[in-house]
Amino acid sequence: MLTGFEALSAASAVLQVISFATDVVVACKNAYDGATTSQDDLQRYTGQMSEAVGRVHTRCEQMRNTNTRFASPDLQNIAKECKDAADKLKAEVQYVTSLQAQGDILKSIRKTFRASRHRKKLQALQESLSKYQEVMEIELTSHLCSQSHAINLKQDASFGKLDTDVQFLISQVAQGITEVKDLVRYEHVATRNAITQEGARAEIAINSHTDGQLLELRTDVETNRRCETFLQSLKAPRMNQRYNDVMDSEDASFSQVFATYEDMKAMYHQSPEAGGVSQESDKSDGDVDPKDDESFEVTDDLDYIGCTEDIHRSWASINSWLQSKDKLFYIQGKPGSGKSTLVKFILSQYQTQKLVRLWSPDAIVVHYFFWKIGSEEQNSIKGLWCSLLYQRLQDEQQLLLSAMEHFSNLSLHSEYHDWSIKDLQDVWEYLTAIDSRSLCIFIDGLDEIRNEDGFSQLSKSIQSISRLPKVKLCMSTRPEAQIMRWLQTTNAAGILLEDLTRFDMLIFVRKRLRDLMLNGYVSSEFCDDFRDQLVDKAQGVFLWLHLATRSIIEGVENQDSENMLSIRLHELPGDLERLYTDMWQRSNAKSTVYRQTARRLFRYVLGDSTKTQSIAIGVHWCKFSLPLTFQIACAEDFKTQQHLLMGTGTIGVTQIQQMCDKTKASIHTRCAGLLEVRTNTIDKDTSETLRDNKTVASKATSTVAFIHRTAHDFLTDTEAGIRILGREPLSDFPLQTRLLKGLVCTIIILTSKMNIPCPVSPILEQIATFATRWGSEGLHLVNEMLDANAIQPLFDKHLIRNNTLPWRPEPSFFTYLIRHDVFEDYVISQLTAESSPHMATSVMREGWRPRHHIKLRKRTFDSLIALGGDPHEYGVLLSCLDHEPFLRIETAFTNLLTFCFLMNDSIIYRRAPISYRGSRDLLAELPYESLEMAIEMAGTWQDLNAAVAFFARFSDRGDMRLFETETIWFDLDGLDHRSFFVVYEINIQFLLLYLLSKLGEGLADNVLKVPGAQDILTKFNSPSIKVRYFMRPSLTGDNLKQDIAPRRKVERVVSRAAFLSSIDIKRLFGVDLMKNQCRESSESSEVRTQADVIAQFVNGLETEEVDVEDMMLTLASENLGLGTYEKEGMIPSLEYLRDSEKDNAVEWRLFPLSMRRLETAAVGKETMKAQK
Repeated sequence: MLTGFEALSAASAVLQVISFATDVVVACKNAYDGATTSQDDLQRYTGQMSEAVGRVHTRCEQMRNTNTRFASPDLQNIAKECKDAADKLKAEVQYVTSLQAQGDILKSIRKTFRASRHRKKLQALQESLSKYQEVMEIELTSHLCSQSHAINLKQDASFGKLDTDVQFLISQVAQGITEVKDLVRYEHVATRNAITQEGARAEIAINSHTDGQLLELRTDVETNRRCETFLQSLKAPRMNQRYNDVMDSEDASFSQVFATYEDMKAMYHQSPEAGGVSQESDKSDGDVDPKDDESFEVTDDLDYIGCTEDIHRSWASINSWLQSKDKLFYIQGKPGSGKSTLVKFILSQYQTQKLVRLWSPDAIVVHYFFWKIGSEEQNSIKGLWCSLLYQRLQDEQQLLLSAMEHFSNLSLHSEYHDWSIKDLQDVWEYLTAIDSRSLCIFIDGLDEIRNEDGFSQLSKSIQSISRLPKVKLCMSTRPEAQIMRWLQTTNAAGILLEDLTRFDMLIFVRKRLRDLMLNGYVSSEFCDDFRDQLVDKAQGVFLWLHLATRSIIEGVENQDSENMLSIRLHELPGDLERLYTDMWQRSNAKSTVYRQTARRLFRYVLGDSTKTQSIAIGVHWCKFSLPLTFQIACAEDFKTQQHLLMGTGTIGVTQIQQMCDKTKASIHTRCAGLLEVRTNTIDKDTSETLRDNKTVASKATSTVAFIHRTAHDFLTDTEAGIRILGREPLSDFPLQTRLLKGLVCTIIILTSKMNIPCPVSPILEQIATFATRWGSEGLHLVNEMLDANAIQPLFDKHLIRNNTLPWRPEPSFFTYLIRHDVFEDYVISQLTAESSPHMATSVMREGWRPRHHIKLRKRTFDSLIALGGDPHEYGVLLSCLDHEPFLRIETAFTNLLTFCFLMNDSIIYRRAPISYRGSRDLLAELPYESLEMAIEMAGTWQDLNAAVAFFARFSDRGDMRLFETETIWFDLDGLDHRSFFVVYEINIQFLLLYLLSKLGEGLADNVLKVPGAQDILTKFNSPSIKVRYFMRPSLTGDNLKQDIAPRRKVERVVSRAAFLSSIDIKRLFGVDLMKNQCRESSESSEVRTQADVIAQFVNGLETEEVDVEDMMLTLASENLGLGTYEKEGMIPSLEYLRDSEKDNAVEWRLFPLSMRRLETAAVGKETMKAQK
C-alpha cells in the first residue's frame, strides 16, 4: 500500500474526470433527446473536464517520480482510458455546438439523431465510465487507502497543504465512504465548488450597476450589523462609569505635565510683565489671566527655583516615555493624591497623542480605570480585557471581520457575559499579529483590583500584554507593598505624584478663592496666605485639598471672620482619615438625630452600591446604579411609603422634586462631604421622551455614591469610621426594609406619574432576595407588599414589564413569581382564590425555561392540576417571546421535556452566562419531582407520535451544540459557508426516555423508583430522532455569494429513511436505545466527532434546497413546538415593523415574506382602530 499522498492525488483527479465526463455525456444525451442545452453549459462542462484531464497527467507524473516502486498499473491504465474518453467526448461536444450555431439543432435532433451513431457512441462512453468507476472502487479500497489509513493521513502535518479535492477525498474515506458512486457524487460537488469559485466572484462583479449597488448595500448593512453586535458584546453596561466619575482635570489643573521649563518658570516665578505664558496655555487650563489677578505669585526664591527644576524633570519623564520605546511607566501616589485625575487629564490632551505618535505614527491610546467598590466589570481582569479589546476594535471593521472569521465559535457573542478571559486573551493575541497599529495603554488603579482576582493574577495579565510587540503601558497605583515589589522587578520608570503637584494645587486653590476675594469677602493678602497654608497642609493629597478648601469656603459663606477662618484652617487635620473624622464631627456633633440620619445614609450606599435599576426610555432599558435619590427620600419618609405602598394616596411632580432637593441637601449637610449626588446622563432622545418630566426624572434617578474610594475605606476600615457607622451589621433588617420600600415607591412614581416603564424581573428578584435573606420576617413583609397590591396593579397596567414594546403581550404575573421558590405559598393561595383553570394552565405551561433557570416545583404543579390546569393544552410561551415572526407553542408536558433536554451542558450552547453557570449541572441536580411530574403527565398524553423541533450547530472541533428556539434567529443569521447546521425532529417518547436516562442514577434505577414509569415505558416504545434540514460547510474558503445571499439556504430532507439509527443516537445524545448494540457500536467505527456522525448520515439522503423562511414556515405548520405571530393574532405595531425594516433587522433579512404579511395585518389593525 502506498504511504504517500501522490497516488491519492492521482486517484482524485481521475474521479474528477469521471465526474465531469458524466456531466458532458448527460448534457449531450439531453440535446439528442430534444432538450435545449446551453452552449455555455456544454463548453463549461468540457472545459472543466479538460482541466481535470490535465491534473490527471500532472499527478500521474508526480506519482511515478515520487514512488519508483509503484507496482499497480490499474490506476495508470484507468487514467489513460479516462483521457481517451474525454477526447472522444470533446468531439461529440463540438458536433452538438456546431449544430446549435447553425440554428437547426432542435429539428435535427428530433428527426435524425435519436438513434444515430452519435447516441450509440455516447452510450458506449457512459458504459466505459461506469466500468472505470467499478475498477476505481477496487483500486481505492484494496490498494490505495483504507479508512484507518485515511484517518492517519488527515493527522499528517502535510495534509493541510494538499489541494482541496485531495483533502476532500481523504476526509470522505476517513468517514467510511468508500463506494465510488458516492465519492464521484461528492467529488463532483466539491470540485465544482472549488473550480467555479472565481466564476461566482466574476458573476457578482459583472452584475448591472443597479444590482451591484444593491448587493453592495446589502452586504454593507449585514456586515455592519454583525460587527456591531460582536463589538457591543465586549462593552459592559458601566464600562466608562469610573472614568466619567473621576474629578474633571479642569478642577485640578495639571498644566505642568506638558509645559516647558520656561513656561513653568513663567507660571510661578516671573512678574506678570515678564510674560512667558502663552494666552493659549492659560485658556486651556482654565486659569485667570495673571495680569488681572492681584494675588499672582512673584518669587525668585532659589529653593522654589530648584524645586521647579526637579518637578520639571519628573513631568518631563512622562513626556519622554510617551515618545520612547520603553515599555512600562508608573504613577505612584497616596490615596486621594489625584492619580486618576492625572490619568484622565493625560488621556484628554492632544499633546498625548502627538507624543505617542513620535514613538509610532499609527499608535492609538486606550485605557481602563479599576474601581474596587464598583461592579465586577469595573474591577476585574475580565473587565480589563473586555474594555481594552472593545477600544482596540472600535471603528475597525476589517479587524472585527478577521477576528470573527478566525474565531467562528465566538462570532455569535452578543453580550459581556458571553466571554471568558481565555477567549479574550486569544483574540487579543490574534489581533496583535494582524493589527499594524501600536498601542499605548493606560491602566488606572492597580490597587483597586477586586479580591477575587488579586494583584498576582493581574500582574500576569499586564506582563502578557506588555510582552507583546508594539505595546507600551502606563499604570497608576497606591504604594502598596506587593505592587511596589513587582514594579521593581520590571525596571519601570515612574513618578511620585505627591512630590510634583504643589504648583497645580496652588492654581486649584487660587481659582476657588478668587471669586471670594473679588466679591470682597476676604482680602487678597489673606487669600495668598491661605493658599500656601492649604497646599502645605495637603502634603500632595488633592482630595484633602478639595475637601479642606470646601470647608473654608463654607466658613466664608457663613460670614466667619478671617480670624475664625484661620482657626478653622489650623484645626483641620492633616491626613484624610482625621479630616473625614473632623468633617463628621463638625456636621453632626450637636445632634444625635443628625448622626443617626447620616449613619443611615452611609449604610444605604454601602448596602446598595453594587445593585442597579433599569427604566425604559423609548425602546431601550437604561441602567442606573443604586441607591437613587428618590429611593432614599422615600426610605426616609414613612408617610409617603404608606400612601404609595398601600395605594391610599399619591404625590405630585412638585412634591417629588421637593423631596429630591431635600434629600440632596441632607446628604450635603449631614454626610460631611463623604457622599455626593451624581446626576445620571439623560441624552437628547431621552429628554424628548420625558418632555416636561425631564428635570424631576433626572433628580429622582440621580445616584448617591461615595465621593472617593478613600471615603468608603474610611467608614469600613478605620476605627473612627466604624464608630460613625455603629457596631451593628451593615445590612440590618430595618435599614434594608427602608431601602426596599423606597425602591418600590420609586418604581411606582416613575411608572405611574412619569410614564416611565421599569422591568418586572429585576424588581421581583430584589424582593425575593430580601425575603430569602431575612427568613420568615422578610417573607411576612414581602407578602404584605404583594397583598397590598403595590406591584401587581403596575404589572396589570403594563407599567412594569419585561419588554419595552407595549404591543407585545406578557405572561401572567404569577409566571414571574413562580421563578422564585420563596413565593410558592403566595402563588398557590392566590391561584386557589381565583380558581381559574385557564390561569392554572397558562402558569403551568410557562413553568420551565432553561435560560432563566426557571423550574416549577411539584407542590405548585399539584395545585395547578387540582385547579383544572391542563398539561396537554398547546399555547404560546409568552415568556419566550423574542423576534418576530415565529414563536414557541408548547404544552406544559412538552416544555418540561424540552427544558430537561436542553439542560445537558455537554450539548447545549447558551448565551446567558448566569444561566449557563447556574445550569451547568442542573439536569443531574434536578429533584426526582421533575421526573415524577413528567411521568404523571405522560400517563395522560394521547399523541404518541408528537414531536418537537430542535436546532443544532457543530463547532469547528465537531461537537454539537443545541440552541433554544427563542435564540434561533441570531443563529440562523450567523450561518455562512463554514457552518454545519441541523434541524432534528425528536419525538416525545425519546425526550421522556432521555430524561429517565440522564436524571439521577440512570434509567434502570429511575424506572424502579418513580411510580408509573414501567407502565409508561411499555407504551412509549418507539423513540425516534429524524433529521429534517441541514446545512453543510462548503469546501471553498471564500463563498462570498453564498454568505451575502439575501436569503439563507438549507437542504430539506425528502428521503423517508431520515431516522437516526440507535448507534448514531448514542453517539450524538448519549442514550443507548438498544443495549445489545453497544458492542456493535464500538466495533463498527473509528473514533469520530459528532459532526462526522451527521456528515456521514446525511451523505446518502435525497434532499432539495430551500431557504430558511420556507423551513421555519413548514416546521410551524406541523405542530413541532413552533408557530407564527400572524396565526396567533399577535400583530406588532405598524411603527415598530417599519422601523425594524428600515434598520434591516434580522427578522426582515431572514423572513421577508412573513414580515410583510405581518405588516399588512398591522395596517388592517390600525385601520380598524381608526374607524372605531
